[in-house]
Amino acid sequence: MGCLFGYCGKPAPGLLASMARRLSHRCTLGWEQVAKKLREDYVVEIGHGIAPWCQKPQVVQRNNHLLGYAGTLFNTSLPLTVSIPRIGNTAAATNFSVEQLLGGLIQNTEKRLEQLEGAFVMALAVGDTFYLVRDHAGVKAIYWTVHQGRLLFASEIKALFADNRLQRRMRPGALLEYLSFSFVPGARTMFEGIEELQPGTLLTFSQGQAKVRRHFLFEKQEWGMAKQSEWKEETDTTQEHVEAVRSALEMSVRDCCQVSTTPAVFLSGGIDSSAVLAMTCKVLPDVTIPTFSVNFGPEYANENEFISLMVERYRTDHHWLEIRPADFMAQLREIIWYLDDPIGDPVAMPNYLMAKAAAKVTDVVLNGEGGDPCFGGPKNIPMFLTRLYGPAPDEPKQGWLERNYLHSFQRCYQDLKSLVEPSLFKEAGGEEALVALLEPFFNTPTPQAFLNKLMSLNIRLKGANLILVKVDKMTSANGLLALPPLFSRRIIETSMACPPELKLEGAVEKAILKKAVQDLVPEAIIARPKSGMMVPVRFWFQGEMRRYAKKHLSPKNLKRVGLFNPEYVKRLLNYEIEGVHGMRHGLKLWMLITFMLWYEQMVE
Repeated sequence: MGCLFGYCGKPAPGLLASMARRLSHRCTLGWEQVAKKLREDYVVEIGHGIAPWCQKPQVVQRNNHLLGYAGTLFNTSLPLTVSIPRIGNTAAATNFSVEQLLGGLIQNTEKRLEQLEGAFVMALAVGDTFYLVRDHAGVKAIYWTVHQGRLLFASEIKALFADNRLQRRMRPGALLEYLSFSFVPGARTMFEGIEELQPGTLLTFSQGQAKVRRHFLFEKQEWGMAKQSEWKEETDTTQEHVEAVRSALEMSVRDCCQVSTTPAVFLSGGIDSSAVLAMTCKVLPDVTIPTFSVNFGPEYANENEFISLMVERYRTDHHWLEIRPADFMAQLREIIWYLDDPIGDPVAMPNYLMAKAAAKVTDVVLNGEGGDPCFGGPKNIPMFLTRLYGPAPDEPKQGWLERNYLHSFQRCYQDLKSLVEPSLFKEAGGEEALVALLEPFFNTPTPQAFLNKLMSLNIRLKGANLILVKVDKMTSANGLLALPPLFSRRIIETSMACPPELKLEGAVEKAILKKAVQDLVPEAIIARPKSGMMVPVRFWFQGEMRRYAKKHLSPKNLKRVGLFNPEYVKRLLNYEIEGVHGMRHGLKLWMLITFMLWYEQMVE
């Protein structure tokens, strides 16, 4: 629940209501709107789906100014007319009204929009100029397009097609990107002409033209450049950096606890979610925190041992969820519809089912997302080895780092030429287009350190277009607000200001985060290597989901769509090794089924 949608430009009677209907799963408590006809040929209409965690109005209109936002604001430095109570160093976001917020944004608009912090997307009209902004980390998502001089925007792509003149043209290059990453990275989406506003980015629309400017340039906070920054002076000792990370985490958790004093926590058994739970219990010492975890049955590996350590230490109200294909197969098509832009990560299913369970006890849930991209998690060590050894003798030097980054995802990058229909592969630009997408991140002079380049790449692509979007869509479909304390502006800047060797300490990933919470988290969790949630799709497609996969990936269906090689898909279904690039058949099948279900609903 909780969404933002609307348009500005030529009047379109009934368009806003049609957008709301396409977002009905996020408007179950109803929706609110503001509209203003500024000229005969120019109107602004903003809609907002009412959310359980904040049922106060989040849209307002005053004279020729209109404002609407979805999500939550943590604090503001705007010149509001009332003082805002504080807890510690955190301003209580719920103690100012949307009218006061609008009043603070009318002057010095762009600068003040950049200063807002939280998990939100916002639409603002100040006279004839319209603004669209997304929070610094990208916790909430917003999509937009300009069609026939009219700007359309919405929390989900499907709502944009309420304008029935907007064509559904799939972008060929997006298919290669999806198959390589399991998501579509960057501003462009699966559809031609439709973009996802990126984190820390401001869109300005005036006189029928849209301009996009990225204002959150966290790379400039890099350690070694800090004396040139207004943020803070360089610190000299490891302990000072550890304390800075500890402080940033505590303040981020306090921010989240302003939204709800009874949040739930998704618990995985790893360092990230454990750190979030520990700090939440420190901030709310008198509250019994509801926690949720998943496993896939006793025959598969699980994290229950480590989860139990946290549950017992902090005496949480824990909910153990065992997930089987039967729990979601009948609803899988609907869940893919909620994902909106296809995401081929099978972790989306546990995210959805945990959110469904958590919605019975809370409106707000905290999670551990952000530890890996922000503090040097997995895939960084292989990239360092790649950079150390350089390209193989028979490998082209141009683009070798980019190609190895693509390999590190272990999706369908190696399969593209065999899997994708040849003419589409050529039209999409082939491997060269994928390399070109990544080159700016590796070639940029800022940040300088290689680990920080990877951090920037992972925050801006994987974080903003996969991790946070996936969680946002799956929790919003269940009426929850998901907040990631480890993926805040404060955490990103603090980590970038730490020396790289404190984040990746030899082969120890996220070393500085582990030191920052070593008194709060059991040593067994701090010392264990990264595991990740291993959804057993490999076994499911050989067992409970085999018939389901063969039905949706039948030669008849594949030929109808005309995008894939049915013979290669057949080899994947049969778990053949010869003639198949790499392994991970189950993950590749999951990605293909996700795409097919998405394509049938969103394109066909």
